[in-house]
Amino acid sequence: MFCPFRMWVILLVVIATICTSMVCADTANFSNPTAVEEVLSGSRETANASWWGFDEEDSTEILQSAIDSGAQKVVIPNMSKPWVVRPIQLKGDQELVLEEGVVVEAKRGEFRERGDSLFTAKDIDNLTIRGYGATLKMQKEDYMVGDVLHRLGWNRWFGQYEKAEWRMALRIRGCKNVQVLGLTLSDSGGDGIYIADGKDRKISENIAIRDVVCDNNYRQGISIIGVKNLLVEDSVFKNTWGTPPSAGVDIEPDGEDDVVQGVVFRNCRFEDNYGDGIE
Repeated sequence: MFCPFRMWVILLVVIATICTSMVCADTANFSNPTAVEEVLSGSRETANASWWGFDEEDSTEILQSAIDSGAQKVVIPNMSKPWVVRPIQLKGDQELVLEEGVVVEAKRGEFRERGDSLFTAKDIDNLTIRGYGATLKMQKEDYMVGDVLHRLGWNRWFGQYEKAEWRMALRIRGCKNVQVLGLTLSDSGGDGIYIADGKDRKISENIAIRDVVCDNNYRQGISIIGVKNLLVEDSVFKNTWGTPPSAGVDIEPDGEDDVVQGVVFRNCRFEDNYGDGIE
């Protein structure tokens, strides 16, 4: 017997399958070897990370290759799914642009080392990270539960994690002339943003943070260890909890060589942190 309703169901399933296949094919076809060669040769100043490809399971090598390409500007496009990565090292003399809606997400089960951070800028100059409407997101609950499992001797969930408070969303060490604009940094296993000395430099210098949200981080919204000339404005530091001090902002030179000078917070909010808003 002919059943119009059944035919409609079959038709909808077929259409959905075709559309899903088209989306997958389009995502796979974003890679552009010709454009990559032009970037590497210096004939293109702006690179799109998807030219190197996109892997929804792990895009670490793809994104790192785009950053390492030498392009003056690297755009991380919105692929409708997170860019799942292991730790990423940033480069100087570069603008890194995250399109609106982009999420760069820490890969679950990774970041085993106690200081593994999502983005690290170390001993470099002239870096801008622009991400209005974009997010850097880690897996805070995994690290916390993993610590409990480690102490109990269990190996479930995503495995054991040693207790640590240094898995940062953005680590800035020994850098000069850095801007961080518009980003949300959340769910780190340490601080949303960490600013300190580096290997080659005893201090970071000329750092500007604007329109940033640090939300639900483990230790602090932002830690300031060593810096000269830091401007933070129109930003929000909220919902910090997990390990002391659990502050929105913590200014804490670690040693006698650490210097904190010329720090300005302007038009910022500190909300619902377990510890102090500013410490």
